[in-house]
Amino acid sequence: MMAESRTEEVISTSDPTVEVIEEIQPDGTVLRKKKTTRTITKRVLSTSTKESETSGTSSTSTITSTGSSSSSSSSSSSSEVLISSESFKDITSGETKETAKETTKEAAKETKETKETMETKEKEDATKSESKRAFKYKVFGEGDSQAHPFYRFLARFPLKSLPAQHQRPSPIKPVLYAYAPGWKVNRPKETTPEANETSEEKKEEPAPTTGSFDVDSLKWMAYLKFNNIDYDIRPAFEPNMSPSGKLPFLALSDGSFVTEDGFEDFVQMNGSPDAKLDINEAAEAFAFTALAESKIHAALIYTLWFEEAHFKNTTRSHYFGHHVPVLKTILAYQEKSSIVHSMLLTRTQIDRELIFEEAASAIDSIATLLGDSDYFFGKDAPSSLDAIVFAYLHVILTLPKVRSADDSGRSSELARIVRKHSNLFEYSQKMWRKYFSA
Repeated sequence: MMAESRTEEVISTSDPTVEVIEEIQPDGTVLRKKKTTRTITKRVLSTSTKESETSGTSSTSTITSTGSSSSSSSSSSSSEVLISSESFKDITSGETKETAKETTKEAAKETKETKETMETKEKEDATKSESKRAFKYKVFGEGDSQAHPFYRFLARFPLKSLPAQHQRPSPIKPVLYAYAPGWKVNRPKETTPEANETSEEKKEEPAPTTGSFDVDSLKWMAYLKFNNIDYDIRPAFEPNMSPSGKLPFLALSDGSFVTEDGFEDFVQMNGSPDAKLDINEAAEAFAFTALAESKIHAALIYTLWFEEAHFKNTTRSHYFGHHVPVLKTILAYQEKSSIVHSMLLTRTQIDRELIFEEAASAIDSIATLLGDSDYFFGKDAPSSLDAIVFAYLHVILTLPKVRSADDSGRSSELARIVRKHSNLFEYSQKMWRKYFSA
């Protein structure tokens, strides 16, 4: 009796190779199929046994299979069979079949999604076309819309793009948008009736806007003039028109803007340098700048916003006078509330006597530093410290006088402190005449 047993042992499996096959369907869609092939090395063992009652011996033979052919040997041995990708089609493993099924499912899913997307787009286009037709029928009625009287009427006014009739020319020189002019503005000279008869033939151009009632605006006006930078002034009263949300700012001919943080760099690149300060003078100028912008500034802010006489008659009308009365009052009190908040960030309370004592001490120190010189540190040209000190002195000294029974001279106290120092008063007048007076 012959008994035969056959066993297969997988020795190794190579990495699968994926091949994408694209098939164009009749509806125009593309069906993508993935073909995965791999090489499997197997060991095939086949053993035949002959049983006998008399001899109990057995012989074994190993068959090496390559496709359908076979061979035998007398000795018991094993051989390795390499199955190629072609023969693998007939001996497909369960894993490969599952991969093929998943690939088919993914391809079918992609095809379904593509069809759904195209159907959705077609529905949207149809809805738009239907809405256009409905509007067209509603306005012109059914039939040929071009024959409708209303359509023929509209056809007489076709839409055309015309060039601008007037374009604002680009500025030739920088334009400074700032609070302007100052507290006091020169009025035009009075003329006689005889002179008015010839005024139509020869009209005088209006005097240029000079100065400012705002310290920051006047400071940068002076600094630009000190460095021989020519510019025009445009009165502005809305801080939000500035890119930084604060006035002043400089508009250049190339369309760019210079705000407060960039003024010094702009001056150093485009202007003639002002007075050169050594290291010690620069450090001292920095200290006195901080002194003016903290102590004198606090006293000036208190005078403008907390002295009721100035707040109602001067400050409110200059900063917000371009608004209607109700809005002017609301905005003025909002700004006052913001100033109170900012002042309380650096002090525990707003004490008038302490504020003015500190301002008087700072003014005394600045007067001592100036001495009898034309400019600070005895220079032949003004520096940035001159621009800052001049701005504060000029705004304080030109502040309009307020006549009020309740004021008792409180609103002009800061100006009296400055006038005690004749060198500061003369310094302010001299700087104004030289750089600002027309």
